[in-house]
Amino acid sequence: MDARQLLSLCRAALRRRFGRYVVTGVLATLTYFLGGLFFVRLLGWPLLAGNACAFALGFVVSYTGQRFWTFGEARGRHAVFLPRFALTQLAGLAANSLVVGVLDRLACPYEISMIVAGALVPLLTYALLRFWVFRNAENAPSPRACAVLPGFNPNPEPLPPLPTDRAPLVSVIMNCLNSSQDLEEALDSLAAQTFVDFEVIFWDNGSTDKSPLIAQGHAGLRGRLRYFRGTRTVPLGAARNLAIREARGELIAFLDCDDLWRPEKLAQQVPLFDDPEVGLVCTDTEMFDGRRVLQRVFANSAPGRGRVFGDLLRRQWISMSSAVLRRSALDAAAGPLNADGCPQWFDESLNVCEEADVFYRVAHDWKLDYADAPLTVWRVHGGNTTFRKFGQFANETLRILNKHLALYPGYETEHADLVLLLRQRAAFQKAVALWREGRGGKAREELRPWRDCSRKHRLFWLASYLPGACFDPAARIYFALPRLARR
Repeated sequence: MDARQLLSLCRAALRRRFGRYVVTGVLATLTYFLGGLFFVRLLGWPLLAGNACAFALGFVVSYTGQRFWTFGEARGRHAVFLPRFALTQLAGLAANSLVVGVLDRLACPYEISMIVAGALVPLLTYALLRFWVFRNAENAPSPRACAVLPGFNPNPEPLPPLPTDRAPLVSVIMNCLNSSQDLEEALDSLAAQTFVDFEVIFWDNGSTDKSPLIAQGHAGLRGRLRYFRGTRTVPLGAARNLAIREARGELIAFLDCDDLWRPEKLAQQVPLFDDPEVGLVCTDTEMFDGRRVLQRVFANSAPGRGRVFGDLLRRQWISMSSAVLRRSALDAAAGPLNADGCPQWFDESLNVCEEADVFYRVAHDWKLDYADAPLTVWRVHGGNTTFRKFGQFANETLRILNKHLALYPGYETEHADLVLLLRQRAAFQKAVALWREGRGGKAREELRPWRDCSRKHRLFWLASYLPGACFDPAARIYFALPRLARR
């Protein structure tokens, strides 16, 4: 067997849950062993204290690896998983002693007893971890957001009817595809708005669940929710375009079907459009996993006001559900008509960067503003796959750059730093995609011109020597670091 075949076998093993379980167990044992040597031999600690610290380190490595890598269980609370995991480890120790004791009574040699226990106990522990400790928490029903998050009215009163002599000021775009799980809460958050001069353009992209019934039957939005259903399922950017075409408002807002608005959102955003040069207003956004708030967007990236095109390209702070755009700004940024004769406000050739692309084009010609309060709640899911789309991000980053170079004369000279930034960003995204495919050498070749640009690039350069199967745990560790440590 040559090295390539061996590497292929290792990759295949690491794609299997049990293979990752074994590797994590070996790493935890190695951590305990090396930790004991470090604390007791090198630092001279008492044996009991040194072993206790080494055991704690090994336990942390085992819990973290098994939860986030082996079983991919990012959702759920430590308060649930950690006690169960500890009991599982105790059960493993007890089972090991029991097996060895029983075989000893049967006059089995100690060495054989240890081999049998070493084969049976990991299987028992694995079964407990899979079917008890990390038992698909994502399938368990999450509590309603209004029961967890402050500032939400779980039973809003029906809104007054819209005036019939004029169009509403705001059109709220909702694009839906089988969103019944969280849709009613999103609609409730709309019905609870203190600013009421809005309509809802609800575009159903071919749902096969109860979403149409929930949308059309929502009492709080009766008379102001306009339901449309596409003749076929199309990509999200195209579906957004179809919905915008039906909008009548001077301002266009967006609410994804699993996100939420706090009651004062529109009331705080709309007055900021009194400045006729403002084309987009966003809010701070809380990232919510169904149980707790994970972080706030503005805490990671300070927003800008005014002409902030360059700042926005350097650090994105606008979430889709927080954005309200002036219709004339959106129209000015629209691309050519698509095959259905609909303007491409959202570039339908993009699949992962279509939202950012719109924000960039509006920011180039208009002022931006924001309401400095967490008025938008962005629900994140354990199944999110953003980290797995780096190859698409790389291609679309370069496509956006080429679009800017074609649209804006003198761009390469006026924004030379941004051209360099986008090319560097695309190279990094491409390198990450190559590493995930197990092509670490190609990844380093792609990143070589940018290797020393930042700590992030240097860390990635070192990580790329590991197998591509290590990408997921490495990404989780990296994004768990403080922001300053990731620059």
